[in-house]
Amino acid sequence: MLNKLRFILDIGTSKISLLAVSRLGKTDHIVAESTVLYDGYVDGEFLSPNELETAFSFLIEDMSTKTRKQVNVITIGVPSEFCICVCKRITRKFISPHKITDGDITELYDSNLNFGDSNDYLVINYSPMQFVLDDEVKTMSPVGKSSSNLTLDASFILAKKSFIDLMIEKFNKLSIHNVDFISTALAQGTLCAKINKTTQPIIVVDVGHISTSVAVLKGEGLALLSSFSMGGGHISSDIMQVLGMSFKDAEMIKRKVILTIESEHNDYYEVCFKGNLIKAPIHLTNQIVKSRIEMIAKVISDILSIDQVFASLPIYITGDGICKFVGAKSVVRDVTKHEVFDFTLPFDNSKEKFQTSKLGLAMLAGIVK
Repeated sequence: MLNKLRFILDIGTSKISLLAVSRLGKTDHIVAESTVLYDGYVDGEFLSPNELETAFSFLIEDMSTKTRKQVNVITIGVPSEFCICVCKRITRKFISPHKITDGDITELYDSNLNFGDSNDYLVINYSPMQFVLDDEVKTMSPVGKSSSNLTLDASFILAKKSFIDLMIEKFNKLSIHNVDFISTALAQGTLCAKINKTTQPIIVVDVGHISTSVAVLKGEGLALLSSFSMGGGHISSDIMQVLGMSFKDAEMIKRKVILTIESEHNDYYEVCFKGNLIKAPIHLTNQIVKSRIEMIAKVISDILSIDQVFASLPIYITGDGICKFVGAKSVVRDVTKHEVFDFTLPFDNSKEKFQTSKLGLAMLAGIVK
């Protein structure tokens, strides 16, 4: 029998999913899912904000039918384009060696939740990247240890107040008044570290349909969070414009692309749809796709260049924007000069395997509940 269900909203750049999550033993499992396509967002703004209420209404009704449960409480994953990350070093000195308590940690956070006079952002997550005790001893578990000094390298994730207000407004109209928020990028980073069994800093890049997120996970927090409006949809647009075909046809051709193919100029990708044959020259199409991936990788590289400490970190790449192209990882590796690995859902070889935000949100929501 399933334990009490929790409902989580995953907002992507081309679709929104409502997840029903249940804890089985010590693990959170997605037991039901409802999904709807929508116009997405660009540069931190929804393209069609008025369609959100209709989309949310459909998701809630569909989920209620599937689970036979009323949706009263929702946790919303906030995409990176609506977030900023602020890192702070916070230090407290004790008169004499002191055994660190949970209360000491809470006090460090509570005394540093003020981010100036701006009302544009609200804190949705805060996490430790590391603690430093006497003699520069670094740890992620300071409670119970004695020290005269306690330094916390803390990561605070803030979401746009306009995003939060919009979500609350839409769900209030649907009679859902209990809504909270967590960072999607933090959720993916936490999941990636768990899957790869690492405690070392890692870079997680999620390339979606029209947006890309770049996050550096350190400890339990983010040392960097950035995003830019470029993704797999731009590849389709490039194919459409250069080859003079419709966006829909470009999308179908894109699914055929294998960047490692060595082709002659008279070789073609071919797709038959409703009796119509769609053709695109392999050599030129691959050039188009590779060029856009190089552009995306260059922006990723520029973002990471903000701190030399990021230069040696591995990149784990996820999302459907470019990951399904055979040879894409090599292009990103050549441009960024980082080791690049796939970040996929464990034991999943389906077309959904690069959609890691869902399981990440389910896991993080269980941790912070």
